[in-house]
Amino acid sequence: MTIQARVRLGRSKSSVIIGFAAACVFLPAVSPSASAQEFIPLEGIVVYSANRTPTEAAKVGSSVEVITEKELESRSQTYVKDYLETLPGVSFNQNGPPGSRAGIMLRGATNYYVKVLVDGIDVSDPSGPQAMTHFEHLLVGDVSRIEVLKGSQSTLYGGDAVGGVITIDTKSAQQLGFSHSGGVEYGAYNTWRGAYTAGHRDANGNNTAFTVQGVHSDGFSAAAIGTEDDGYRNLTFSGRGEYFLSPSTKIFFAARSLRARYEYDGGFPLSDTDEYGRTTQHAARVGTEFTLLNGALQNTFAIQGMKIERNTYRDGASTGWFDGDRVKAEYRGVLEFNEHVSLLAGVDWEQTGAETRSDPTRHTTDLAGTYVQLMLAPIEGLVLTAGGRLDHHSTFEDFTTHRLTAAYLIPGTGTKLRASLGTGFRTPSLYELFDPKYGNTALQPEESDSWDAGIEQEFLGGKAKLGATYFQLDTDNLIMWGANGYYNVPGVTERQGVELSAAVRVTPGITVTGDYTYTDTEQADGSRLVRVPKHSFTLGLDLQPTDKIQANVTAKYVSDTIDSDFPRFVSLDDYLLLNAKVSYEFNPGWKAYVRAENLLDEKYQTVHGYGTPGLSIYGGLQFALPPL
Repeated sequence: MTIQARVRLGRSKSSVIIGFAAACVFLPAVSPSASAQEFIPLEGIVVYSANRTPTEAAKVGSSVEVITEKELESRSQTYVKDYLETLPGVSFNQNGPPGSRAGIMLRGATNYYVKVLVDGIDVSDPSGPQAMTHFEHLLVGDVSRIEVLKGSQSTLYGGDAVGGVITIDTKSAQQLGFSHSGGVEYGAYNTWRGAYTAGHRDANGNNTAFTVQGVHSDGFSAAAIGTEDDGYRNLTFSGRGEYFLSPSTKIFFAARSLRARYEYDGGFPLSDTDEYGRTTQHAARVGTEFTLLNGALQNTFAIQGMKIERNTYRDGASTGWFDGDRVKAEYRGVLEFNEHVSLLAGVDWEQTGAETRSDPTRHTTDLAGTYVQLMLAPIEGLVLTAGGRLDHHSTFEDFTTHRLTAAYLIPGTGTKLRASLGTGFRTPSLYELFDPKYGNTALQPEESDSWDAGIEQEFLGGKAKLGATYFQLDTDNLIMWGANGYYNVPGVTERQGVELSAAVRVTPGITVTGDYTYTDTEQADGSRLVRVPKHSFTLGLDLQPTDKIQANVTAKYVSDTIDSDFPRFVSLDDYLLLNAKVSYEFNPGWKAYVRAENLLDEKYQTVHGYGTPGLSIYGGLQFALPPL
């Protein structure tokens, strides 16, 4: 059954489920994260996040998804979340139009269980009810690569990395000389978007790149029953660079600055209101990398800082302000004894602070950690890692976490077996502890255990790939909110499921991809977690009929999701979203394109009571010019 056939099925949900399930079984296909890539054997793919050092995918025991710059360009969507939500194990929800709160679910674990690093900078907001990243403000115009590392990863990344880690790399100058790229777009809801990147690289490898990007949209009503449009504006600057003091020593930097204004609705029940907010965030990271012992010992020192300010208004009057900040210092070293044994070790320290209108006293917490990981390759194709970490928290004393992984690429078969086991923790946020109305200083940290096991198989010399993974994530001491504030829930919250993925390059110009995720959640009282779809299917099609014409189609079906409608729970309707893009290279380096989102004009909600976009058409230009 083709994607076109599924479109003709219209809104018949049972038929759609059957069609997607059949496609996942009978079409060799991975998630759309691989759809626009060349099909490279596992030995040729490099993963950075799993071991915090470049590692061939064949040697990685953790479950990792990679989105390349080529795929980002093939779809030309606006926000990082637009790409993440097509990956297996990942789902998103949003409280209305662009700029409204966007929530991630990674294997059933929400935003504040996922650490997000942009060029190594932790961009989460410590002033919110929970310390989490504002995905609604992360634009894709400066992004070159995204990695999603799944499972509890506190051993290498510290607290809050319970559900996984998302690392985002921004664009750098890759070619000698001065180069520039960018694009503009206009479309539905009177939305304008633009981005421009300029970079320079010399023969010694010294390079810098800077990007300015922005979006302006009239939006639509945040309240599903509303009629007043809620608009959004975002202007983001970012840059990165490195300078080699010698062939073995370099200094580097990364910086970003964001200003956003967003309109939203409130009230109970939810309805049109004149409310809006402003967010300003500045962040930077600088450091040095150098090697010793003839290159056997690689060292990285870095410091970073982040400041975020949020203000909210209603009918022109201030209703709240939230200020958060973070400083962090880190050292990481990798010692390669030989091709079979290496040792990763590091130390880090960070301080987070926050103050709000409801509690103008600035509260801070400090977290210092030491970690070590041994990587072994005892026989051909087999790689093992074992690591541990000790953290000292200024409020909650000491935590120990560990991580074990195994990867075995059976020689000559294209078969990879992998497994990982890890532990994690999340300390209560500053808001959860100290807010005058809802805070609770008696809260205890949440602790987690996770494991997964999977198999990946290549066929036809790497032209087809198939994967399957089982995962489980258990969280103890879950922190919940009630009428009297935050409290710990005794017992274990369970998240478990299956991820299936596959991809096939039918011809050099046709690639078909797809994945299916089943996620089952259960809290200590037996109830499900809200906004976690039980079933999620994604299919993708990439076409290149000529050198100048490219097309991409992505379909996502989400089924069996519940949400809270206090004091009861409601079921959200299943939905099918179909997106497409067609581009034409009318001049070398210049492309014109048309893209459409929600081609079926599906009526759906990802958060109960909040609106979602209908059929949306956009047109734009992209350019990437050779160095001068």
